[in-house]
Amino acid sequence: MKKLILPLTAAVVLSACSSTDSFTSDEPSASKVDQTMYLRGDFSLWESQPEYQLNAISRDIFQTRIKFTTADKAYEFKIADENWSAGLNCGYKNEDLDKFLELGIPVQANCNSVYNYFSFTPYEAGWYEVSINFRNLDKPLVTINQIFE
Repeated sequence: MKKLILPLTAAVVLSACSSTDSFTSDEPSASKVDQTMYLRGDFSLWESQPEYQLNAISRDIFQTRIKFTTADKAYEFKIADENWSAGLNCGYKNEDLDKFLELGIPVQANCNSVYNYFSFTPYEAGWYEVSINFRNLDKPLVTINQIFE
């Protein structure tokens, strides 16, 4: 009986070594988005300002920081390139589900939107991080989190 177990174990180990599956790295290499993206909203007069440029933190995820100075004020914004290009003009996908952001809860973006502005009302003034995840280009996700310094 012991002779049968050893070849079976060796076969399992060898088959695992020859697997064709590979792991992908999250290193920022060739990005799916080849344009510089900005957080644009009422706080920037809807312009593409350098302080609100999104930076790649991986191949698919881009983020920036913003200081919201007024608690309980609704801030409106979008994520877009400098020219508001089709495919890179990201607002909410579904008004009922995605328009109003809450801390830490991703919502879907429509990157072919025109007027679909996200809305966020901070409970307290401070620094926040806004990110967009393009892992699935058909369903990008936008998230906002508070930064505690």
